[in-house]
Amino acid sequence: MNKKISLFLVDIDGVIVRGKKPIIGSSEAIKELRMKGAKIIFVTNNSTRSRIEHAENLSNHGISVRADDIIPTSYCVAKYAVENELNTAYIVGEEGLKNELERANIHVLGENAEKVDAVIVGMDRTLTYTKLATAHRLISSGAEFIATNTDATYPIEYGEAPGAGAMVAAIQITVGKPPIILGKPNPFILNLVLKETHIQVDNCAVVGDRPETDIAMANRGGCIGILVLTGVSTSSNPLDYSEGNRPTLIYKSLADMSRRYD
Repeated sequence: MNKKISLFLVDIDGVIVRGKKPIIGSSEAIKELRMKGAKIIFVTNNSTRSRIEHAENLSNHGISVRADDIIPTSYCVAKYAVENELNTAYIVGEEGLKNELERANIHVLGENAEKVDAVIVGMDRTLTYTKLATAHRLISSGAEFIATNTDATYPIEYGEAPGAGAMVAAIQITVGKPPIILGKPNPFILNLVLKETHIQVDNCAVVGDRPETDIAMANRGGCIGILVLTGVSTSSNPLDYSEGNRPTLIYKSLADMSRRYD
């Protein structure tokens, strides 16, 4: 790997951390990549935190980063809502998602709302039947159905836990239609970063632990996909992954990748 790649879109869960624990060598790898001249943008399907909250979390793990250099799906859905004039929303999600929407002047309404422009579904660790029923009612009444992502699981300290996809599936099966999905593998995040950084796609690489999201987005967007084996993926053989999800490069970890960037 050479310095033709000047921009790395780096996933967080499974690459930098697992749950609340840092992955060994990840913070040092970010420092090394920056010292070698690379620009790092953190891109994550995790909508439970806002950009500011993600920056604080990364800082706690020894990584100095500006909130503007983090693109979570909570921010993506806020951008999408503004661009599509969706002024009111009901969310199945957590405070990070709510915070990003409110910063974009999207009014987040509660369970008594009679009508909203959009129902936005992300990871929600306080999911209740009432939330599911409210989402069903509002989508059935005409609200746009938007998902931050459909990851079935996410990596934690000792394995995996249910992801946003579990919440999305529960609602999808009741309303009988799929949502608009803004997170990876949709290239929405990739295109947003390229637009804001003014860097060409040929000089960009996506780094992640999930072939079906991180690598699929890279392949759809036309850039290099780098798989690291510190999250959900374990095989170092590219042929073990389906064609659309096949990585360009595979490394044991972000630290392993950073050492080979010259």
